[in-house]
Amino acid sequence: MSGYPKYIHDMLKQARAEGQYYCYQPDCAALCFDVLALVPDCREASDLVYELFCDEWLIYDNRNAVQQNIDEWDDRPHQQRRRLALSFRFMSRWEGWDREYTKGYTRERTGPPDVRKLLNRGKGLLLEAYCLGDEECTDYAWPVFRQAIQKTNDPYHALLWVGKTYADLGFSADACEGLLELCSRFDNADARRLLAEVRWWRDNAQRIPWIPPAGDGSRYKRRMHFIDPNAPTDAEVIRFMREKTRAKRGAPKWKPVIAPELAGLFGEAVPREQTAPPTKTLVDWSFLDRDDGQPGELPQWAKKQMGLMPEHADYIAQMHRWSRPIKPPSTPPRRNPNDKPFDPSEIFAAMDAASAELDADEFDADEWGEVEDDEEGGEIPF
Repeated sequence: MSGYPKYIHDMLKQARAEGQYYCYQPDCAALCFDVLALVPDCREASDLVYELFCDEWLIYDNRNAVQQNIDEWDDRPHQQRRRLALSFRFMSRWEGWDREYTKGYTRERTGPPDVRKLLNRGKGLLLEAYCLGDEECTDYAWPVFRQAIQKTNDPYHALLWVGKTYADLGFSADACEGLLELCSRFDNADARRLLAEVRWWRDNAQRIPWIPPAGDGSRYKRRMHFIDPNAPTDAEVIRFMREKTRAKRGAPKWKPVIAPELAGLFGEAVPREQTAPPTKTLVDWSFLDRDDGQPGELPQWAKKQMGLMPEHADYIAQMHRWSRPIKPPSTPPRRNPNDKPFDPSEIFAAMDAASAELDADEFDADEWGEVEDDEEGGEIPF
C-alpha cells in the first residue's frame, strides 16, 4: 500500500471509518470498488470489502432479505446462484443501475434498438437457467449475444447490456468476460468500475457470509419428499418447459458443441478441481441438516407482511411455514451519531421525483413485448 497515491489511502480510510455504522457497509464497499477500478491489484481494498460484509447486522439483514425469496435449506445449485445475484443487487451501488432509468439513457436499459430482439432472446434463455436451473440454456444464450454484438451498429451499448445482464442474474464469470471485452474496445470508466465489482463477486462467491454453503440439491429433494411427495422434480419441470418451447418455436436448428479435440486440450490444461477444506463460517449452518422438516414459527419478516396485508395473511403463513426464524444479533446496531432521524417521506419524495424524470415515450414496446423470430436468429433452441 505504501506505493499508492494519498487519495487511495484516504478512500480506504474513509471506508473503514464509516463502515462500522449500521447500513453504511454497501456505500463503504462501493468506495473499495472505486479503488479496485483504479488499482485492480489493491489487496487491502478487496479484503476490506469482505471485512465490511462480515458485519453481524448486515449478515442478519441480508439473510432475511434473501430468505424472502429462497429458503435457506434449498441447496439446489441454481438457487445458490440466485442468492448471489440477489445479494449483488442488494449491495451494489454502481451508478449505472439508477442512471439507466433517467431520461437520455434508454440504451443502457434496453440495449441498442437494432438488436434488441436478439438481446431479449438471449436474456430469456438465461432466465431459464436462473429460474429453473436448466444449465444448458446458458450454452445457447452466449451465441445469441455474440450474434447481437457482431450485428449491431452500437457495440458499446450491446456489450454493456450483456455484461449487466449476466451480472444481474448471478453469472459473474460470464459478466467479467463481457465487461473485459468492453473495456478492451472502449475506454470507459463506468465499465471498469462495474468490472471491478463483478470480478470481486466472482472471486469471493464461496465466502459471502450470509449465504449458506453450496450444495447439490440433495437436502432440497429430501425436504420436498416430506413436504409434497407428488411435487414435480426439477428435471420434470425443465422437460415440460422444453416441450412447450418446441411446440411454440419449432425444432432447434443448431446446438452449441465443443469439438472433442478441443475438449481434450481443455482437459489436459485445466487442473483437476480440488475439494477445498471446510473453513469456519460466521454463521453456524449446521442447523440446516438438523432441521426436523416440520412447520414451525414464522420468520419475523413474514409476520410483518401478514400485518401489512391481512387479506393475504393465510396465504403468507401457508407459503412460508417451512421458513425458519433468524435470530438477530445480541448487541444493538451501531448507528452514526451524526445521522438525522429516519423520515420515510424523504424516500417517497425522491421516488416521485425520479419517476417524474422518466419519459414515457422511452418505454419501447419492443422492450417488454413478445420476442418474435427473425430470419438470422432462427427459433429458440430445444
